[in-house]
Amino acid sequence: MSRGSKPSRRRRSVIVVAGEGDYDRKVLQHLVPALHPGECPEVRMLRKPIRLARAHATLHPRLQEIKRHAAGIADTAELAGIVIHADLDGVADDSYITLRRRLREEMNGVFKGTPTALALAAYEIEAWLMLFPGAFTALHPGWKLKEADCRRDLARLAKAKEHLMKHLGKPDYRESHAPQIMEKAVKGGHVSHEPTGNNRSYADFAKDIAAWRKAA
Repeated sequence: MSRGSKPSRRRRSVIVVAGEGDYDRKVLQHLVPALHPGECPEVRMLRKPIRLARAHATLHPRLQEIKRHAAGIADTAELAGIVIHADLDGVADDSYITLRRRLREEMNGVFKGTPTALALAAYEIEAWLMLFPGAFTALHPGWKLKEADCRRDLARLAKAKEHLMKHLGKPDYRESHAPQIMEKAVKGGHVSHEPTGNNRSYADFAKDIAAWRKAA
C-alpha cells in the first residue's frame, strides 16, 4: 500500500436463513454464528415461509425463489451463505438419508458457488434444542429434561415438540420459547459441533457449516 493511501474496506457480507417457520429461523439465527468456522457475517432471515420437505416437482422453483429473495436481502453485500430449514416431521431413518441427499443435490445445483447448509431437523427443531438441556433450566428454573431424554437418540424422538409440552413442566412449552432456548444455549457456551447428546440431523447440519471457508 502506497504512502498516504487509505486501507481498503472489506465488503460487508451476510448469511441468509430461509425455511418454514419464523421461530425456527430465529433459532438458526442464534445457532449459525456459534457453529461458523470463522468470524461470522451478519445473519438475516427471509421472512416468507418456504417449505421444502414435501416438495417434489416444485422443489427446484422453490429453491430458485429462495435464491432470488436471498440476493435481494444481501443487496450490495456479499452473499456469504444460505441456510435452509425444514422440519422432517419424521425420525432419522433411511427416508431421512434419501430426502437429505435429494435436497442437498438440488441445493448444490441451484446455489453453485455459494456456501449452503441444510437444517433438516428430525423430528422437529425442538429435538435439536434438547441437545442442550442446561439452556432449558437457564430460561426457566423449573424446567429440567429427564436424564433418559438426554441419553437417547434424539433424531428418533417422534413429535419432539409435543414431548416437551407434556414432560418439561411449568410453564408449558410453546414454540415461541425455541429461539430463547437456543440463545441461552449459545450464551451459556453449550453449543458445539459435537454436543454431548445425539441427533444425526443436527450433526449433519453442523458438518455443512464446518465445511464453509473461514471469513478472510
